Amino acid sequence: MRILLAIAAAAALGLAACSQAETDQAGADAEQAASDTGAALEDAGAAVGDAAHEAGEAVEGAVNDTATEVEHATDDNPATN
Repeated sequence: MRILLAIAAAAALGLAACSQAETDQAGADAEQAASDTGAALEDAGAAVGDAAHEAGEAVEGAVNDTATEVEHATDDNPATN
């Protein structure tokens, strides 16, 4: 978010002293930077989501394994143990 504010501030300051062509180019550059930032945030969000999913799967497996071990350890019936 700060990067977008910095880009906007730099663009605003730069636009005051530029020709129309330079102003148009600066605006296009700012839009491209914002687009790139948005894409990077989407990629980061997807990576975090994937990592969270993998962590959840690992926790689920560990909990299931532990539950099975507890069930076997507390089972007094030798036929089912």
